[in-house]
Amino acid sequence: MISQMLKPLLRQARTNEATSLQAVAIPSFPDSRPPEDTLTLTDLLRSAPQVTTKQTCEQTLKVMSSYPEAESIVVCDKHNHPVGIVMCARFFFRVNRRSGMDGFQMQRIVKLMTQKPLIVDVHHNVTDVQQLAEQRAEYFRNDSVIVTDQDHLVGIVTANDLRYGYRS
Repeated sequence: MISQMLKPLLRQARTNEATSLQAVAIPSFPDSRPPEDTLTLTDLLRSAPQVTTKQTCEQTLKVMSSYPEAESIVVCDKHNHPVGIVMCARFFFRVNRRSGMDGFQMQRIVKLMTQKPLIVDVHHNVTDVQQLAEQRAEYFRNDSVIVTDQDHLVGIVTANDLRYGYRS
């Protein structure tokens, strides 16, 4: 049956009656992300769980359990101003060492948080924030960037989202 359908096509090709293919313009679809010059921190913003400076490592671990997809937890003071960040992977690495969680359970989270995280205002230019993030010490380059509005926590931007200009 298929050979019956192909016979006319083969005859047409043999006699050079086949029409030449015309160039077909393939429509280009716009990139799903905005161009870099219009990309804002709001486009990359993620919500982040937060704890206070008064909470213990054990309490912070419970918060991490409630947000398993979170890369980081922001540590805020009593006025909701961010003062540090806990990167979940680094936290687990530290509490799983020789002394284990027993040595940290009742310690306040300020002992294990990054004391001087990169904190930027939501209105900062993405390119400037990318440069600031890359200028951090090697150990902290993969830390999330804390985003604020009038010194109050708005959310975070992950290092990968900053590098590649989109939410992964």
